[in-house]
Amino acid sequence: MVWLKRALKSAQFKMLMLALSAGTLLTLALQTFELNLLEAYLYDFRMRNKGARNHAEHLVLISIDDKTVEKLNEFSPLSLKQHVTLLNQIGKAKPKAVAYFVDFNDSVLADVGSDDRVSKKNAEEFVKVADALHASDIPVILGTEIDMTGEIVPPFPLSKLPHRVAILHVDGTTFSEDEVTRRALFSIYDETVLHVRLAALVNGKTAAKEYRGVYQMPDIDANYFLINYAGPTQHTKRNFSEVSALDVIEGKISTDFFRNKIVLIGSKTKDRSNDYVYTPFSRTTFTNPKLTIHANIIETLIDDAAILQTSKAFDTLLSILLTTLVIVMLFRTTPIRGVVFTVACALIVLLLALAAFRYYGVWIRLSHPLMGIFFSYYVFVPYRLITEYKKRWEFQKKNEVLMQVEELKSNFMSLITHDLKTPVARIQGMAEMLARSGVEPKLVTGILSSTDELNNFITSILELAKIESNRINLDKRSKDINKIIEDCVRKFEFQAQSKKIAIRSELDPLFPIKIDVPLITKVISNLIDNAIKYSPEGAQIMIESGESLENPGYVEITITDTGHGIAPKDLENLFSKFYRPKNDVTLQTKGTGLGLYLSRYFVELHNGSLSAESVEGRGSMFTILLPTEDSSEKLAPPSSLEGEKAYV
Repeated sequence: MVWLKRALKSAQFKMLMLALSAGTLLTLALQTFELNLLEAYLYDFRMRNKGARNHAEHLVLISIDDKTVEKLNEFSPLSLKQHVTLLNQIGKAKPKAVAYFVDFNDSVLADVGSDDRVSKKNAEEFVKVADALHASDIPVILGTEIDMTGEIVPPFPLSKLPHRVAILHVDGTTFSEDEVTRRALFSIYDETVLHVRLAALVNGKTAAKEYRGVYQMPDIDANYFLINYAGPTQHTKRNFSEVSALDVIEGKISTDFFRNKIVLIGSKTKDRSNDYVYTPFSRTTFTNPKLTIHANIIETLIDDAAILQTSKAFDTLLSILLTTLVIVMLFRTTPIRGVVFTVACALIVLLLALAAFRYYGVWIRLSHPLMGIFFSYYVFVPYRLITEYKKRWEFQKKNEVLMQVEELKSNFMSLITHDLKTPVARIQGMAEMLARSGVEPKLVTGILSSTDELNNFITSILELAKIESNRINLDKRSKDINKIIEDCVRKFEFQAQSKKIAIRSELDPLFPIKIDVPLITKVISNLIDNAIKYSPEGAQIMIESGESLENPGYVEITITDTGHGIAPKDLENLFSKFYRPKNDVTLQTKGTGLGLYLSRYFVELHNGSLSAESVEGRGSMFTILLPTEDSSEKLAPPSSLEGEKAYV
């Protein structure tokens, strides 16, 4: 329980709770807006990009098209006389059923030259043929419209034939109100529609609970389902077997074409806009025939493939999750990464929703989640920018104060060290006079040694002040680097002999290179001095010079000792300002921690590098690389050697 209490009190948990609260409030605010138009566009996008749905060939379509009406000199949807001929031809093929999606109340159904709106003789003949087919177990069913008063039945005697409601639902007053056909009627007033009746001839299912995706609309006592289109609905892209009514009437179609199939008969001519609807695939007039839509509805029911809708609770939870995730990322990462994450999150959600729609027939509402993602970005990025601007302003003020303090510190260091130089020089001069006057030599030696240490410390501080104020200017001159090394070795011979340390040199002949002689002399002197100070009695120091094999165009100087070595944890910070390893050797040796920092700085001013390698207990090696030609390009620090290196 202790870890749980700590987790609840952590800053990360508090930020997560804050993001969750903000995401929930934003989601609830967005839920108050109906984003049906956006949702409809996203739904249609998925329908268009889900690919063609595999379905069995249960249906055959007979279209009363322009070719038919022109050749027969009729008006769509033909006279009853022509329908008698059409029905007789179909009956010969023994289909499973015949369904008419034709408005028999239309005045164009009157026989040419007849005084009645519907020729009684031809109507009775049509009923007679239909009854004969029904007796042969081939039902002929008429599709009807519906209005506020109920079903609009065909005129007598056609009303004696089986008929069922067969309307196409358009989103005219609900959802997106764009008059697109996305859903279909399953039943109304407890009566199933013609599509269900035809599908039951194949799968035997008539109850709403037997089908997936059927949902109820209590306001109108009806059940609906979302159509899972088999493919594009444009009349130029057919997903069902379709023939012209003229070809059937003239006997050009083989009887095997209709055998054991459900035959759908409907009109689609260029003069009747009522023969077409809008679909998710196209909103162009005279493009999507109603007959094709009826076929898609029936096949959706036969295959039990209606689109499933996720619940509103699921949509709300998804929105909260995504908005919370985006808010967390916006506060935990950089602005650029926040933009990338926001866009990537939206694309991933869109792709997952498309996959769920395509492979599982599941419709995940995306309007509120996507709006939540982008609103989270546009609401909380400005908030973060404001807070960061405030922090930046505070940091800028603090930085200005620090710069003033740094300048005061540099001025103080420069002033105090310059003032110390004079009294130190006087002390040193008086100590030399005392030595010549016969005072105890040990006392004088101690005074001189202490003044030398103090003088070296003051010099280091002065050089550091110059570095921090950018007041070091190189005075490069051609000089043989070997001559500088030899001079430095001679300077430290007495110090090395006092500790019985042998200094050996192996210097290859080199051409003079352009360097600032005092600075490079300080670097080499400092490295030799350190090698002597941090090596035990009897150790050896090897100094080598020559052209670098690994870095052509550079002179390489190595100073290797067989001293105590440097621990790996200290090696990383060795060249840091005022850093000194904490061990028994350094505690007994005086130093400021500035020597190596200044040495590397001086070498890098020459566009070279200074690096260190060490094996604890075996010794250390320092490598100086200096360019043979004056160049503005800096050398990348060489990588440390792998494994152990042989030391002298």
